Amino acid sequence: MRRRLLAGFFLFALALVVALEVPLGLSLARNDRTTSMSEVQRDASSLAVLVAAGLNHGEGSSLQLVISQFARAEGAVVAVVSAGHVLAVAGSGAIEELRDVRTQAIIRVAAAGHTSGEEGSNDPDDDFLYVALPVALTAPGASGVSSSSYGPDVVLLVAESAAPLHSRIRSHWLTLVLFGVGVLAVATTLGALLSRSLTRPLEAIEAAVAAVGAGRLSERAPIGRGPAELTALGETVNDMADRLEELVHTQRAFLADASHQLRTPLTALRLRLESLEDTLDPEQQADLTPALAEADRLTRIVDGLLTLARAEGGVRPTREAVDIAIALRERANAWSALAEERQVSLRCESPAAVTTHAPTLRALACPGHLEQVLDNLLANALDATPAAGRVSLQAVRVGDAIEVHVIDDGPGMSSADRTRAFDRFWRREGAPHGGTGLGLAIVAQLARMSGGTARLDASPSGGIDAVVRLDACDA
Repeated sequence: MRRRLLAGFFLFALALVVALEVPLGLSLARNDRTTSMSEVQRDASSLAVLVAAGLNHGEGSSLQLVISQFARAEGAVVAVVSAGHVLAVAGSGAIEELRDVRTQAIIRVAAAGHTSGEEGSNDPDDDFLYVALPVALTAPGASGVSSSSYGPDVVLLVAESAAPLHSRIRSHWLTLVLFGVGVLAVATTLGALLSRSLTRPLEAIEAAVAAVGAGRLSERAPIGRGPAELTALGETVNDMADRLEELVHTQRAFLADASHQLRTPLTALRLRLESLEDTLDPEQQADLTPALAEADRLTRIVDGLLTLARAEGGVRPTREAVDIAIALRERANAWSALAEERQVSLRCESPAAVTTHAPTLRALACPGHLEQVLDNLLANALDATPAAGRVSLQAVRVGDAIEVHVIDDGPGMSSADRTRAFDRFWRREGAPHGGTGLGLAIVAQLARMSGGTARLDASPSGGIDAVVRLDACDA
């Protein structure tokens, strides 16, 4: 947002500078040209009076002296021409200039009346500002040629270098450019200060919202900085954070109370049921066994709900690098005894493709989450796998992620059931008795907290391939 504000302010200032300075520069250049041409015309008119006086009084010898003095004083090229004949000429490069076709055309036009302008060339500094005008003669001139009262066959040509004019124009443009750069620099500085004053409160509010979203519910946005609208936004965010903190604390207090209040009677109920086991006859004991199983199931449901609630409502810990191979071996060793008891082969596999990509597989996960995920998946896999079946643990590098697979030889599930399996308390028809329907919901939540995903695929043997995908850590 800061960049957009600064860019918008800069572009507005640039458009304003261009809209003002370009017309001003063109106007200054036009005025400079007008002024320079007026000066040349004034000089030419004054010199024409002297030339006419000299020619009218037959003082042709002084004509060259007059135009030479003028040419030196003004740095100009001066020529007096009559009927194609040069009566007098002065100035650096005057002879070459008179031989130029464009100059001859100018003289011909001037014989019929006054003409002026700028003679262009490839190099602007070699251009000339010229004035050519007929000289009025009332008596025979030094050349012995008689003229009418205005002497249309005698032409005075005055040409001055345009370099000073172009230098002034460049100077004006340079001044305007420097002024525009200064204005843009000031505008950019003011825009940066303005955008910073607007975005800094927004950044503080954003940081507070991110902190609350990460579980730090005591964070609040600063109030009183920036415009009134941002202050109102900060107050709204803080009110929301206060309400959220109150709700979360109430939920956590309820969870703590529920944990204590439910665990105690459940434990007492189980102890009472177990105490009756020795006093009942075999027929009554057959009814007692399902009651104990239901008490155990209720205890697991309470534990699962508490685990899920803590994962959803607690502060999210920072992800750390986890060695996947070590985690798989540890969980395989921990569950190996139960696998042997159920006559299920539990293997921890390391495919050759894994060792080819990297000697060790490391992923980013919250501390302890991967172990809980593997425990839930292994528990489900061992429950679903029949005797003489197999459960395998694998880890595979896939692009920028690492996939952990728990594959079983169980009966498998349909595609629709695999999609619903992560819903809380959902159990497919015909599932073994005793489950809570919370294990996979806990797996999905823990995977999300670690920045990953969880899914169920069909295994090649027809069972389930439970996949947890986590971001790889190459550092």
